Amino acid sequence: MPLRCTKPIPHPVKDLAYGNLLYLAPGIGILVLIYTKIAKVEDVVKNMTSDMVWMIAGVLVVADALGKSGAGNLIGQFILAILGENPSSIAVMLIFSAATVIMTTFLSNMATQTVLIPIAASVALAGGWDPRGIILAIGTANMLAIGFPSGSGEAAVCYAAGGYNPARVMKFTIPYTILGIISSAVAANLMFPIYG
Repeated sequence: MPLRCTKPIPHPVKDLAYGNLLYLAPGIGILVLIYTKIAKVEDVVKNMTSDMVWMIAGVLVVADALGKSGAGNLIGQFILAILGENPSSIAVMLIFSAATVIMTTFLSNMATQTVLIPIAASVALAGGWDPRGIILAIGTANMLAIGFPSGSGEAAVCYAAGGYNPARVMKFTIPYTILGIISSAVAANLMFPIYG
């Protein structure tokens, strides 16, 4: 039986009074770009219908479905069973940080974060843990995937502009990524340990 936290744990979604406003932020940003004449309406309409927008919308739907259907809770219980009884706080942070970096190497950063955060929150709530540290570790580790051009749009641009071969620069990117995983897990654990 996992150790239960005695103090009330903040709910990651319900306690965020303005959390749904984040869905409006991209639209507001686009309106600001159009109003300030930085972007033309035609360009915005053309780019807003690109494949990336539909992929992000699909990921948001999947993440929402995970939470509402109870699948996120099932995944949370499964991950708890793997972690065992009373895992150390730092071990949990390391596992989620490493999983985030591995996933975001092959998926987009936005997709990885959108899928992993509901799962992490479900794991934390199922275990009676404070979810803030795990979510912080995921958000930080989400920006560390520079080992391959597929890690993020920025990484793809850097690899293309510099003419870098991913296999040749691994002697630099792998140690950096390992240090990043460890430092994000340790920092998140120092600020918000799962046992409060």
